[in-house]
Amino acid sequence: MLEESFHFDGRFANTLKLLLLKPGELSREFSSNRRARYVPAIRLYLFTSLLFFFVFAFSAGSRSETARVVDFELPDVAAQADTRPLNVYLDAEYQAKVALIEARNGSVGRLILLQWAALIDSDDELKNSDPTSVLLPLVVDALVSPKRTFEVLLDNVALAIFVFLPLYALVLKLFYLGVSRRYYIEHLVFSMHLHSVGFLVLTTLACIALVNAQGNGPSSALLWLQTGLVFAYFVYHFLSLRRYYRQSWLKTSIKFIALTAVYGLLLSVTMFSTAAITLTTL
Repeated sequence: MLEESFHFDGRFANTLKLLLLKPGELSREFSSNRRARYVPAIRLYLFTSLLFFFVFAFSAGSRSETARVVDFELPDVAAQADTRPLNVYLDAEYQAKVALIEARNGSVGRLILLQWAALIDSDDELKNSDPTSVLLPLVVDALVSPKRTFEVLLDNVALAIFVFLPLYALVLKLFYLGVSRRYYIEHLVFSMHLHSVGFLVLTTLACIALVNAQGNGPSSALLWLQTGLVFAYFVYHFLSLRRYYRQSWLKTSIKFIALTAVYGLLLSVTMFSTAAITLTTL
């Protein structure tokens, strides 16, 4: 089953060449029913997304990021503080977890809890507040086992982005209502192609970050390369819209700006919801 899903043969080269060198053209080929020479959009999306999450997880693991997400050495700036103000919101089980986190001297998890305790101690409005009572146990659960939290969050993000695809396709359908009389499935294919390129860019960025981590400090050349890749993706997005929907430069520019804003808003809501769900299901 897996071999069948990811067996690309010569079509992969054709697909990648057209996808990267002619933004939007691969989606036009699909709409024109010229698909035999190319990898199906869903397989391409699954391949690129799995590639990214594999490389990202490997990069994070090799740099011990799963531990350092909330645990890496920092100056012990809060050595005189303690987490006792938090105890009023926590039962005995969670107080024990806080003690475990606080025992990790210099960890980010410890610093977060110390700063939270200091805020509560200095701000009367935060004392006995409902958000603190709800959020604090969730945060403690996340901080007590950062590696597990990271892995669960990564799995949930992968699923959330997959669910996000049809939503962005619907946005495209609404933005281009009546243009070329395209069906919803065509907008969905365009969305999958666009996100496939996005995952390829993110994979490259993850590889660059890994190379940077091997050195003594971040290379300015690699930082410029990362910035250039991000800029190139936005240009790619614009050119894809222009070629696929065949509208004027002015109309495409206006819609590109609006789409970028809507996309950013929807993606932020999706990621926030994913993080919230992850915290509540740990």
